[in-house]
Amino acid sequence: MFVFLIFSVSYSWGQDSFCPNDATQHTITSTFLKEDRTYWVSLPLKYSDSIQYPVIYVFDAEWRFDLIRNIAFDLGANQKIEKSIVVGIPHVDWEKKRGVDLTFSQSRIEYDGEAVDSTWYNASNSGGGLKFFNYLIQELIPDVNTKYSTNDHETLVGHSYGGYFGGYILSMEHPFEVIHCYDPSIWFSDGEVNKRFQESGRSKPVKFHITYQPIPEFHKKKIERFIELMEADETIILTKRFYPDDTHNSLFMDSFYRGILETHRYASKK
Repeated sequence: MFVFLIFSVSYSWGQDSFCPNDATQHTITSTFLKEDRTYWVSLPLKYSDSIQYPVIYVFDAEWRFDLIRNIAFDLGANQKIEKSIVVGIPHVDWEKKRGVDLTFSQSRIEYDGEAVDSTWYNASNSGGGLKFFNYLIQELIPDVNTKYSTNDHETLVGHSYGGYFGGYILSMEHPFEVIHCYDPSIWFSDGEVNKRFQESGRSKPVKFHITYQPIPEFHKKKIERFIELMEADETIILTKRFYPDDTHNSLFMDSFYRGILETHRYASKK
């Protein structure tokens, strides 16, 4: 159970709702989710409405937004990457809503390959990903583009379930030019991301950055199979990194730092 909780969420204090200093909070009354949702925005150095900026969307904002916005701000200010707007997407209730938002089914298998029944994954904690996807694509992103000067170059950053979400939407119509997936839960529903990818006939070009670590083996093998499938797809510009000495959570910071330099290097060709 302890290991499962580590895979599901990094820090228990993430349940608290707050907006970090120097960030702007906005609220959307979502038609798809039937509730109010907030998002946070951090602007690059010397932001100007006369300049159009790429946007980096960050899942699990309670734990990841401050880290990512500070790294992106510094790299942008020093012309290592293009100056970017960072949008953090926090949870309403991480213990229940995170799994509902970020998964598209109710798994009958666990991260180590062990079979589980409907008491483990059910409608109360998983399977609402399509509604959340529609909120993200049809409500949140248009709201950001209305309020800020953007250039339609959109990046999605997801870890664990968020990485699974990023892999899953490759088989759907999505707006992202770049997707980052850090130690993604490709094991969920016995690798349904891989099955959908093979069957989708997708054609949208995308830069995809994926990282992973070795424990448990079942989890690792599902990710490696996903990498094989992407490497065989000419429309995907893939970068990858294996962290043999890191954990599910400790690889996050280096994954973002290296990944953002790979996919957003200053004056990159899009």
